[in-house]
Amino acid sequence: MEQAAATVVARAGGPVEVGIVLGSGLADALRGRGALQSIPYDSLGVMPPPTAKGHVGEALAGTLGGRRIVAFCGRYHLYEGRSAHEVVTPVRLAIAAGAHTLVLTNAAGGLNRDFRAGDLMLLRDHLNLTGTNPLASAAGLDGVPERFVNMSDAYPGDLRALARSAAEAHGLRVHEGVYAGLLGPSFETPAEVAHLRLIGADAVGMSTVIETIAARARGARVLAASLITNVHDGAPTTSEEVMIASAHAANAIAGFIEALVPSLPR
Repeated sequence: MEQAAATVVARAGGPVEVGIVLGSGLADALRGRGALQSIPYDSLGVMPPPTAKGHVGEALAGTLGGRRIVAFCGRYHLYEGRSAHEVVTPVRLAIAAGAHTLVLTNAAGGLNRDFRAGDLMLLRDHLNLTGTNPLASAAGLDGVPERFVNMSDAYPGDLRALARSAAEAHGLRVHEGVYAGLLGPSFETPAEVAHLRLIGADAVGMSTVIETIAARARGARVLAASLITNVHDGAPTTSEEVMIASAHAANAIAGFIEALVPSLPR
């Protein structure tokens, strides 16, 4: 991890300030923006190629909006057979390279009936329904000083306010809500959709929650945003639908991130 972090720092021109994880279908969103250099995952030694659709094995390091960043153009998921420790590798690497703020994006299914495909939901809170936790270990974890981590402030309100302004400026319809993180890879049954609504979830997906836990345990702050790619209305959900909706919104999401990064606290 130390050597991989050194590589990121060298490509970024110094310790990074912000780490970004791009969700399903958004891998190419930041390509051509800012002064960013490509780092193939396999050159880092700690990151094998992702296998999930819409994710590529590449990081972008450099400057965006005058801030040094690293953006991961593919994440790992539990449903790929990864352990929780492996899933949070991008978060661990970003923090090891200096990041004190993480911007996590994902594609999610809408549960809130006021949502529409193409909306952006800023995470106010989450439900970890994955059945695992990246802090669950017999021994202590690297960079984690405490076993029991406070999660009452997982997604700070000041970061959400900055994100709302940036997103609305790029024509995105913005909400705040609760994200339910599931193991996957099967999409939800009608009964599961009803249950998730009953317990207070506004959107559902298969990532982000354990990344947030890992980041908070290491002292980083987190801004997380879900692109709503479909709204559960009884019709079948397909991966193609998710990819099409992500591609359609990718330019707006990229503009949102590019506007958000310079405004983040130093």
